[in-house]
Amino acid sequence: MATASDEDSCLTTDVMLCSICLEQYKRPVSLPCSHSFCLTCLSTHIITACVNCDPPLGFPCPLCRKFIPAPGKIKEYSVDQWAKLFPENKFLASVAVGTKPIYCKPCQEDEEESKASSWCRDCSEVLCDDCVKCHKKFRPTRSHVVVTFTECSANFPEPVDLHKCAAHDDRKLELICKEHIVPCCSICVIKEHVGCKQFCQLKDVDENIVGPNNIRNLQTGVETMCLNLQKIITDEKNNMNSLDDTSDAFAKELSEITTAIIDNVKMLKEKHLNELAKLTKESKSKLEKSVQSTEHRLLYLQYWREQLLTNMSTETNLKTYDVLSYIKMKDFYENIRRLNYSKLEISIQTEIFDSVRKLTSLSCLAKTTVCENSNRQAFDLRKIDFKSADVVNISEFKIENCDITDGVFLSLNKLLVADGTNKRCVLCNTNGVILQEIALPGSPWGMCVHGENEVLVTLPDNKKVVVLDANSLETKQSVPVDCGCRGISTSGNTAVIGANDSVVMFDNFLDETICKTLTINTGSTDDVALGGDGNIIFINYSENVLKTFDKSGKMLFKYSHEELKNLYGLTVDGHGNIFVNGCNSNNIHIVSNDGKAVRILKGVQGPKCIKFLRGTYRFLVGEARGRVKVFELQNS
Repeated sequence: MATASDEDSCLTTDVMLCSICLEQYKRPVSLPCSHSFCLTCLSTHIITACVNCDPPLGFPCPLCRKFIPAPGKIKEYSVDQWAKLFPENKFLASVAVGTKPIYCKPCQEDEEESKASSWCRDCSEVLCDDCVKCHKKFRPTRSHVVVTFTECSANFPEPVDLHKCAAHDDRKLELICKEHIVPCCSICVIKEHVGCKQFCQLKDVDENIVGPNNIRNLQTGVETMCLNLQKIITDEKNNMNSLDDTSDAFAKELSEITTAIIDNVKMLKEKHLNELAKLTKESKSKLEKSVQSTEHRLLYLQYWREQLLTNMSTETNLKTYDVLSYIKMKDFYENIRRLNYSKLEISIQTEIFDSVRKLTSLSCLAKTTVCENSNRQAFDLRKIDFKSADVVNISEFKIENCDITDGVFLSLNKLLVADGTNKRCVLCNTNGVILQEIALPGSPWGMCVHGENEVLVTLPDNKKVVVLDANSLETKQSVPVDCGCRGISTSGNTAVIGANDSVVMFDNFLDETICKTLTINTGSTDDVALGGDGNIIFINYSENVLKTFDKSGKMLFKYSHEELKNLYGLTVDGHGNIFVNGCNSNNIHIVSNDGKAVRILKGVQGPKCIKFLRGTYRFLVGEARGRVKVFELQNS
């Protein structure tokens, strides 16, 4: 049987010392994995662990290395705030600062000294064995959770409570807004959803809002995304190994040549190998950063999948917890899906000059370059057979007194459209309810989502591109461009703009070092797009032809069709397929990334713009007289 001194010793080694600084706890906080650390120690660990992640989504526990997701939503809090948002370990805070032995708190109030052995989580007090018995007998405290010191030191995590509103002091979530498909407490209804008209009780949610099909589709999407993230991680780790192989092979070849050359050439050999080692190290470092960032996204998604989807029912009659779990998981899933995804590929190319084999007096031995290619990855939920896919009309509506020139998805249920006549942008939901109007200094023409949090809007008469914050829709900056900017598309720091009679490409767009890198004279060109491979796609509406050029300005192919008239608006899906509107032919042509006709879609009248919701086959079409239609391609 353990003695009191044995228990005191256990407390000293296992409970009273932070495992990071190995000192007594100072403001101990607990992680969901049950381990506790000093607030300052944990904050330093978090900042160090997240330095290479963009955006940071969590961190490994310093002790067990289990992934801990960031508090709140993605980017809701800065990394240096995370540690303060984890709960305080009240037991450790109580006993760590005291002197030994630890005495029972109620007994001390009666001027008695009894060694404490347990902790009441509800009262936040240490208790002796006798007080524990009384605690369990007394009716008001009978239901309190009382655990021994050894048990409470672990501070077992509490399950996620989906019934509480995080925005309003943990009020109970009782309703669901049918317009936004989000749960609401009583305050949410009168503040955030004051303009919404359709609500229902959580217990009355029907399968049209959250049903078995929705859950199965979400589960499929999460699993598919996990697989795609894992593939990126595997490919980039293999890339790191291939860099070593390339470096080793080149070093061997170079060594064999230099063995027969004079000392001066040997010196140059060492100089070049040092350069190679530096490039290899820098390249691997970039890949390691990319792998770590992608691993965090995977771990973040897997964590919430295990928390919310593992035991979810797919029966017709869903429990409230299943509904809340679905909505919570869907929110996490949509937020992380909207992040930019790219797979970094780095290769080191070396070329030994022929002159090295013949001459002994050279300034260098070889040419070494790093080829770095970061391709955006689109995680579609499924593969679509365009030829047989169903075109499902999700919604259609009309915005009165609106001349739609372009539009984008800000989320699954929110659209932002450009109104050229009224010099504004209009934020609305997919049911046509106008949520906000944003005044602009000129008439907008083109629009695109840039990165994760910005929307670019072109003002051709002003020769400027306005940068809007995607969340607040406030103007962040106005970028002057030396052309009558109309259509716009971006990829990374590269932007391509349709300038009526030409297509202009910019590097370092939105930076002070912005520079024009390519101009293609086209004639009658407004709308443009960038393919996943960096190719430039644009339309010539006077010639009724679509053209694709590479980055050097070489034309790859052009597409025209007798049923494609007055081209007006185009976009590209995640696999490089091109969707182009025929405004006068009242159709949409799907063109493969090598210029072949795939299918002609009907059901539109005078389409003027078209854009996809990133990572899906859902797209919006803006028509004449302010009409908007939202479609989704689904396999039959």
